[in-house]
Amino acid sequence: MQNDLKYTVRSREIVDLVSALRTSRLTLSPYFQRNLVWRDAHKRDFIDTILKGYPFPQIFLSRGPINVETMDASQAVVDGQQRLNAIQEFVEGRLDVGDRKFKDLTPKEKEDFLKYEVAVIDFDLDAGDARLKDVFHRLNRTYYSLSAIEKLASEYSASEFLLVARTLSGEIKGESAVELDLEVGSEDDTFDTIEGNIFSRDPGVDEATWQWLVDRADGEFATLLQQNPIFTKFEFDRKVPLMFTLNIMCTLLAGYYNRNDRVRKFLEEKAEEFLEKDEVLTTLNETASFIRDMALPERAMWWNKANFFTLVCELSTQPVGLSPSQARNRLLDFQENIPQEYALAAREAVGRKGYRELRGMYVRGMLFN
Repeated sequence: MQNDLKYTVRSREIVDLVSALRTSRLTLSPYFQRNLVWRDAHKRDFIDTILKGYPFPQIFLSRGPINVETMDASQAVVDGQQRLNAIQEFVEGRLDVGDRKFKDLTPKEKEDFLKYEVAVIDFDLDAGDARLKDVFHRLNRTYYSLSAIEKLASEYSASEFLLVARTLSGEIKGESAVELDLEVGSEDDTFDTIEGNIFSRDPGVDEATWQWLVDRADGEFATLLQQNPIFTKFEFDRKVPLMFTLNIMCTLLAGYYNRNDRVRKFLEEKAEEFLEKDEVLTTLNETASFIRDMALPERAMWWNKANFFTLVCELSTQPVGLSPSQARNRLLDFQENIPQEYALAAREAVGRKGYRELRGMYVRGMLFN
């Protein structure tokens, strides 16, 4: 059996890990990682474990090549993201445990917390090593196991089709948004950034493509998803809006289909080059602007995922001959007297092709006739 994966087992103090996070030498959310999914209750319980001096399972890190000029090396969290994020939030004062924040601890308690030794397994893997994703997937098969979209997002992290979907769903931030996050990231001081941590972006994504995505981040479609009652915070944490956006993109290109059946196909076929990316981005952002201008009330049925999916898909297919206010009135009138077959298609098995087509037929009848 071939086994050339090199790793070391050692302990590192929390103060060392926090320092690495603050200076971006350690990337908490590398390109293959999931979003943060722990609730505050889980974070508080974990911090309490440290405060009591109890042990917790080891953290897995990956180290890239050493920069011989700076005598430093980029690192990424392979497993332990949720735990390190909880530590970071507690130290920065964004999390309290037993009504006490880190600043409220005694000097001795602060010292003990920062000197707590964490068991760390360091892999010697480059950012582009295929084994990095494999290890990540194997370590995440248990508690809070990866969802289907989290697996796809990791597997196809360099796919241009996925990257456009990430931009549309708000997962890729514009430069101004990133700068703002850095400014407000800590109560006491801001995070420094080390240019070029190799784990921040999939090495299969070139600089020009990444800049193209960043320049188009924070668009109308991403804003619409984030500012309206379509998805819960937990759904954002589990990348549900990303799968939703992928399905909309696939529908625009190929029409209605069953569930998520065409997502993997397009992720593969348009991994290297997504020729329609400008058209899809423009169309969905313009559609989002129209929906925004309709000013639908918060409790409108059209914020329901199935109805919103249909509304976006239909509005994206052809120009609407109505003003936003006219479209709004028709949608709200329809809501007052919903046909039974539409109600069923929006409530049960909503991802079935037949039900998607039926909802589309009704929406087209309202907006284009």
